[in-house]
Amino acid sequence: MSVLVRANVLADFAFYRRSRLLLAFAILFVLLTCLSALPAIFSESGVESFRSLQGIFSELNGMLLFLAGAVGLFVISSHLRSRCLKMVFTKPCAPSVWLGSAFLSAVLVSLFLNTVILASTVVLSLIWHVPVRAALIFISTDNFITSVGIIAYLMLLAMLLHPALAVTFILIFNAELFYGFQVWTQGAVRAGNSSLYLRILEKVFHLFYLVLPMVNAYGKEIEKVNVSLRVADGEWKYLVYSLGYVLTLSAFCYFLALLALQRKRHI
Repeated sequence: MSVLVRANVLADFAFYRRSRLLLAFAILFVLLTCLSALPAIFSESGVESFRSLQGIFSELNGMLLFLAGAVGLFVISSHLRSRCLKMVFTKPCAPSVWLGSAFLSAVLVSLFLNTVILASTVVLSLIWHVPVRAALIFISTDNFITSVGIIAYLMLLAMLLHPALAVTFILIFNAELFYGFQVWTQGAVRAGNSSLYLRILEKVFHLFYLVLPMVNAYGKEIEKVNVSLRVADGEWKYLVYSLGYVLTLSAFCYFLALLALQRKRHI
């Protein structure tokens, strides 16, 4: 099985190179870093250097999450739309091995890019004489864990929906959006609006919030770390909690996607 996993992962890496996703990320990486570094280059202020470093690190991490979702989505959807899986599965290669290998390859790409961003940020810290803080490792680890959950969720949606519909679904049906709706309806009820429909909507929004996966399960608890780049001893536990949540979500998405894959007629 290890031979099959390795072969599939290498094939996926070749697909990523051909798709130019990583090249596009590299171009954006360089452009964004150069533009965001301009204030620090033309200023001798340590505060300005810190702000530039924080902005670059935050923007690159956000862009990486977008790329991780795109990798997970297209590595599945492109093979499904090209209808080449029948040939793959008759080599023989079990659907479970192919799907697991695709997930692993996307995770490895995310890990590599997270490492590149972290290393680049450390280099900029040394150049601008900004103290290298443990919070950089904390944020990069949290970002990587978050990207794993996004990859698993987008792979599931790619297995069930057309890529355009999958993107539309994740933009509309996300936990944060329905949490905002729930807060709004709760505020309206507390303000004196006793409408039955409003109370029903509040329950519906709460149900969607509970069912839909969260991008970052403990984002509010570690929000200060992203702003100050300082992490307290008691905040490291949230990485363990996030990892447990993401592993559970990934396992659920994997088995559901595998069930959908096995029911595809063309395989």
